[in-house]
Formats: sequence, structure tokens, C-alpha cells
Amino acid sequence: MTKLHARPYILVLQQSERPQYAFPIDPRQDEGVPDLLMRATCENGFPDMRAVNLMLGCSSDKQWSHSALTKRPIDPVAIATMLGLEPERIEAILYGMRPGLINFFGAKITSFNLGGARKVSPTHLKLHGYQKALWGLRCFSFDPEKREELIDRCDCGRRLLFGQTAAFFTCTKCGADLRELKSPMVDIIDGTALDFFLTLIDPCADRSRRWNIGESLRRFSRGEIFTLIVESAKLLNLQMTGRKDKRVNDYTIPPAVLLKAARSVLHWPNGFIEMAISIEDSKIASSTRQKTHPLVASIPLQLQDLKWFIRKELNVVFGKGQRLRFRHPTSTTSQAEDPPIFFPKTVKSQAKSLGLPRCEVLNLYKVGSIQCPDASLGSLLGASPNAPALDLESFRSSETKKAQGLPVFELVHSCRPSRHPWASVYQAILKGELKVALQTSKGSSTRFSKCIFTKEIDQVREICQYHESALSPDTQIHLDDVMFYLRMCRTSRAILRGTGLIPPGKLTLGMIWELQLRYMTFQDISSHLLVMGMNQYPNILMEDIDKSGISRMTPEVRIYKREDAEAYLAAFKLGVRYV
Repeated sequence: MTKLHARPYILVLQQSERPQYAFPIDPRQDEGVPDLLMRATCENGFPDMRAVNLMLGCSSDKQWSHSALTKRPIDPVAIATMLGLEPERIEAILYGMRPGLINFFGAKITSFNLGGARKVSPTHLKLHGYQKALWGLRCFSFDPEKREELIDRCDCGRRLLFGQTAAFFTCTKCGADLRELKSPMVDIIDGTALDFFLTLIDPCADRSRRWNIGESLRRFSRGEIFTLIVESAKLLNLQMTGRKDKRVNDYTIPPAVLLKAARSVLHWPNGFIEMAISIEDSKIASSTRQKTHPLVASIPLQLQDLKWFIRKELNVVFGKGQRLRFRHPTSTTSQAEDPPIFFPKTVKSQAKSLGLPRCEVLNLYKVGSIQCPDASLGSLLGASPNAPALDLESFRSSETKKAQGLPVFELVHSCRPSRHPWASVYQAILKGELKVALQTSKGSSTRFSKCIFTKEIDQVREICQYHESALSPDTQIHLDDVMFYLRMCRTSRAILRGTGLIPPGKLTLGMIWELQLRYMTFQDISSHLLVMGMNQYPNILMEDIDKSGISRMTPEVRIYKREDAEAYLAAFKLGVRYV
């Protein structure tokens, strides 16, 4: 069998079918092909990697860094023979070629994750005498085991290279022992996130451990989740540093940023959405106009399934159209973690069918009254996926032209001045605990809320007495929701908006509740009289209100101070006033 004998920079080959090193080498579990070749060449006495190129019949200038191995075909049999190993052992750790995905110890990732520089941990090199494949990944600036920063150059400034194997432990310029260099220790504040990240990519990780990640993420491979975390971390780092281009060869990700990205995936979906909001303004390149969320743009084209999944998940928050912040006081998240929500078409459709503001419908999803039709939004809300689907057709059996009882819409509005418990009332209706009848609408409205009547008036009053809206006053509402809460048309809403009675800018439930406590509209007065059994013709009631002397807040809209309107209603109750 062929043996090689080393003289200074001279190779003497004895002819045979394939050349082989004199001293075979045993690969370590977490050692990559470049690391293995460099160590074997050094231990066999050769000064540089030209020995490998000659033995394999390559040109002498071929590079053997981690990224270089993805640029050309590699013969695993030739390398295995040279090292005295079985070919299967080399085949298992070869990456494959770009432009497709490469195989990093079973994780399918893109070749851009591999760097061309040599990075080492002085402590690990001193204790174990080899370098890890993990250090060849661009995202790692530290050794996870020793918690030590990796170095890619000597203290004298000379860069570490894969080419000169005689310098495996020393600097090629000053001769310093790399094992004795001082490198700072890394403070890992989130060991759980680090363990999770290593499970995805570290060849030595314990893959038997089960992680409680989002159910929707479980269909993706280790490499895809790794890519999601790394691309998120790059954008987080961009946001923090203000750099405009992350696609450079020397980028580094601080450990804290990398683990923050890993933690956001562990806290799927809320933690991930919060992170996505923080990087929304990050730009991949300053000259590129961003047409989508930067994270979606960052996912490699080779991972189309992941790319489309993230696009869909982020559409809940970053979709085209108005976004509103939904808050629920029982939530365990902080206000900053409650992202503004873009409402999918299916949710808008259900809100329209029910005749309720979207925030009230989200509340029904959250308390489990009905199933959220959008899985991403449901997951974000923490809604039960096993809640019953909305079925308004089941109420059609009770549809009639003249329903008995009172309209639920008018009844709830009259039971309390503000914070009406719409979710509690509708939860009772949808569960069948509150019996209602559906009346064919006389007008153009076919919305459920305007067409249901009930004879169980005392039960509605009891619900409104012991419950109030569970939504936070910080919950943002759509401008059209004002018409539901304040009982007015678009023209009246526009006038009140113009006069400043309805505040400019984004509206919250707290603002609406405050207006309800201070004012009553003509529709509010009419509802109270209806529930009192004193229903009046609108024209006659309007004329009587004008004669009573209570003044409108603005001449064009029939809205009055609550104390004046309640005094007017009290006169009816006492029998002092009648129409």
C-alpha cells in the first residue's frame, strides 16, 4: 500500500492505486471534514494542505475551509482511503454542493451558513486537541461547551487559516501557541434557549429531549427551525447595530441576540410575533425597497415551505390593511407583547355575520365560545382549537316574521351605561343557555345581533348586572365600531369626529366607554323606553325631546348629556311625562 514520507516541502509517493497517510486518524463525533483533514495532515507531518490536493489529484491552490467544500464535488472514497477510514464515515459528514441545501450532520441548511475563516476555542484546543465543525458556522462566535469566545486571529493580528497545517496549534507569523491565548468567557443568561438551539444543529446534542414548541412548527425539520432562528437573529442584530446589509462574509451574531431569537421561537407564537414586530423596520439592503416583512425576505428560496408558512403567520400582524391592538386583562403577556392584529377575511366575515365589532368576536374566540377560523390568529390569541365552530344556521329553525320578547341588542344596551358584556351574552346564546328567536329583518340588515329576540329578559339583566366587558380599555377599535357602541350612523359619526367629541387618531374601547358614561344618543333613549314598555314613534319622540328643553351636544346630531337624558327618562318612569 502506498505510504507518504515527509521531507521539508517535498512529497515522495510510492505508486499504488490510491495514496494513504502513514498514520491513520480517528474522527471525533463533532469534527467536520476540513477539521479532520487539517488535523490528519498536521499529525502526519505535512506543513500545509497541498499534500491533500496532491494525493487527491487536485490543483495545489484548492481550499479546504467549510464553505469551500460546498463549491466543488468531493470524492468521499478517496478521502476515506487517504485517512484509513471506511467511506461511509466520510460520506456521513460531507456537506454536498450548492446551490441546493447542504447536509450539516443531518440538518438541511444553506451553504451560506458556513464560513471560510478558521475559528477556534483556545481552551477546547488545549484540552482536546481538535476543532469542531460547529465553529465553522457563521452564527457561532463562541464555543457552547466551554462558553468561550472563538478567535479567528492571533494577538499579533494574523488570521487563522485552514491552509497551513503546521500551524494547527501556533500562529504562522509570531509562533504564539493558540492554546495559550486568552479569550473572554461568554455570559449565557438563557441556558434553555441555548440547549434548544444546539439540539437543532450540534452533532453531539441529545436529540431525545422533547421541546414544547408550537404545534404548527413541528412539521418543520431541524434545519428549517435553525434557519428561522439564525435569520431572525441577523435581523435583530441589524436592528440593534443599525447596519443595512447582513449579507456580508464577516457578519457575527452576539450570543445574547442568537439566544433571544431562539427564545422567541420557543415562545411561539406570541414571543415570535413580538420579535417580528421589533425587526419590522430592519432592511436587508439599503437600496432595496422592502415589499414584505424582512424575515420573510430573508428565508432562503430553497426553503419555500418555511417561507410561505412564515408569510402566512406574519400576515396576522403585518397583512395589508388596518391593524388594531387587541388586549385581554386575563392575558399573561404584557401590553408590549399584545401585537396589533390584522384581521383575516374569515374573521371579518364572521364578525359581519354576527353583527359584532371584531374585538368582541376575538373575545368570543379567546373564551372558547366559538372556534377561530384562522389557526394562526387562534394560536396567537391562545384560543382553544377544540371550541365549537360558529353555526348560525342552527338558529334558522326559530326564524319568524314576528318574534316574541325584546331585541337582545336593545336590551343589552339599556341594561348598563357602558362596558356591556357582549361576549358573556353571546356565550350564553351560542351555548343555548339563553333562548332566542330569529326575526326576519324588516330593513336591509341581516346581521345576527340585530335580528335576535328573547323573552328571557331577567336573565339578560342578570348577565349585565354581574358581568362587564372582559376586554381591556387599551383595546383598539375600528372607526366603524363607533356606530355599534354609540348607536349612530356614519354621518353622525363623521360630524362628532369633526367637532372633536369623538377623539381624532386611533380609538380605544376606553375612549368609547368614557363617551358612553358622559352621553346618551337618541337611540339609547329609545331603547330604554322600549325596554320599559313605553315604545314611541321616532318622530314623535324626537319632537318631545326637543320640547323637553334638553339640549344636544352638537346641533346636527341627537346626542345629549347623560344626566339630562336620564332625567328625561325618569319623568316617564314616574308617569310625569308621556307622549
